[in-house]
Amino acid sequence: MNRFFAIPAGAERHKVASSYMFRQDSHILNLMPHMHLRGKDFEYRLIYPDGSSKMILSVPRYDFNWQTRYEFAEPVAAPRGSRLECIAHFGNSAKNKWNPDPSKTVRWGQQTWDEMMIGFVGFTRDDQNLLSSPDADR
Repeated sequence: MNRFFAIPAGAERHKVASSYMFRQDSHILNLMPHMHLRGKDFEYRLIYPDGSSKMILSVPRYDFNWQTRYEFAEPVAAPRGSRLECIAHFGNSAKNKWNPDPSKTVRWGQQTWDEMMIGFVGFTRDDQNLLSSPDADR
């Protein structure tokens, strides 16, 4: 999530980024990008500790009216030290027919005429024992 951005008035493709570092070996189960009316595209890239990277989700034509959570068929391994990068682009120009006011700089806000940049991620830590019951050790 990035709450500290300003999308300039008239910008056709303004980049906003955020990242999360995995502190334990983990597995990513699902992703859900969230923006408002100026959102253009959103991608998630996993950067591994060795420096290699993998695009794990690309939404090239984001649509505020079609927000969905993307579930992986197989969880994606995120070893300790991996970084999940989220990169979004916004269109704050008159070319964006959904833009409420292309003449204003836009910042984080709760209302639809404001903007958000949240890369929701559902994951589990590998050290969690999610299948055992509280009585499993008895």
